[in-house]
Amino acid sequence: MIRRRLIIPLCLVLIAGACASSDNANDDNDYSSQMSSSSDASPKSRYAAAAGESPVGAIPDAVLHDNDRNKDLTISIDYPTRGTAHPLIVFSPGFGGSNRGYIGLASWWASNGYVVIRASHADAGRVQDLRSLNDIWESQTPSDWRNRVRDITFILDSLGTLEQRYPELAGKIDHARIGVGGHSYGAYTAMLVGGARTFPGGTSYADPRVKAIVAMSPQGPSETRGLTNESFTTLRVPALFMTGTMDRGVTDAETPDWRRQAFELSPAGDKWLAVLEGATHATFTGRSDQFLEMQAREQDAQIGRNTVVDPATGAIIEDRRPSRAQNMALRARATFGTVRALSLAFWDTYLGGDAKGREELQRTRGNVELKSK
Repeated sequence: MIRRRLIIPLCLVLIAGACASSDNANDDNDYSSQMSSSSDASPKSRYAAAAGESPVGAIPDAVLHDNDRNKDLTISIDYPTRGTAHPLIVFSPGFGGSNRGYIGLASWWASNGYVVIRASHADAGRVQDLRSLNDIWESQTPSDWRNRVRDITFILDSLGTLEQRYPELAGKIDHARIGVGGHSYGAYTAMLVGGARTFPGGTSYADPRVKAIVAMSPQGPSETRGLTNESFTTLRVPALFMTGTMDRGVTDAETPDWRRQAFELSPAGDKWLAVLEGATHATFTGRSDQFLEMQAREQDAQIGRNTVVDPATGAIIEDRRPSRAQNMALRARATFGTVRALSLAFWDTYLGGDAKGREELQRTRGNVELKSK
């Protein structure tokens, strides 16, 4: 069933960014404060504004049927109501995420002139806590990787169908300017679509229709993911890799330095690395406190670990459990504005053909380590 379409100004969109475990928690929705705290850009800048110039139309929960796999694929579409022939961004969520997440990015890009399609993959909604995230993630197989990529290519194959089904999309999508973005497992998906190969076998999943990728919290070499040093040598499309100094995954091996290797091992030519000070894994969702809250709940289960108890009464007289998580979340929340600005500048450079995008990418920011090659 297809839900009714919506057309709403971006300023009225509630930011409901998602990550691995849920798409229904509170979001970081103060765009203005995020932008002003994360950079020194002029308030009049396209990249520092609270919203783009176009109202955003939304088509939630559209369903495409893939006959080859006998599978229904649910997507959400955000599009600028003004203008025609806009570049397209297909976004792949993190493990357990869905087409309902990452709206803080999708609506921002759409208000700035991009049609954005968010996908739900087979793993949507499968994560309940950090332990299940680790167990289920570790159980992923090459078949699961391939099916995520096939979801993206099937969406691209179905653009004509979508334009026929939804008259409001007629003339909106420029089929020659397509990018793929993703976060975490979605970054893995984006890198494969962009040309990275998996081993053994050196399997390529590259789609020539994809002209650029944004990989947020990308993976480095990992035997369990089929990624070797050689995997990245064929990732030749323009790419922006984004991570943070606190961007850790569910295992000890998934460190910020490990994530940087996706950039370091990729061939030179239109490759960018942005390392954001204080950014956590969840910062890129626009809902920066999710993993921190999950961690805090697990810590709470360990009696006395982070509390001071009155020995006479047994009452908690000081509760330190949420304080560190709250402070980390506040820092990550402020950084989300930088995520939006850098990603938009990259899309503008490689899909929009806007020289100002490159200027914004290259601009010095105190909270960002930026490299290019």
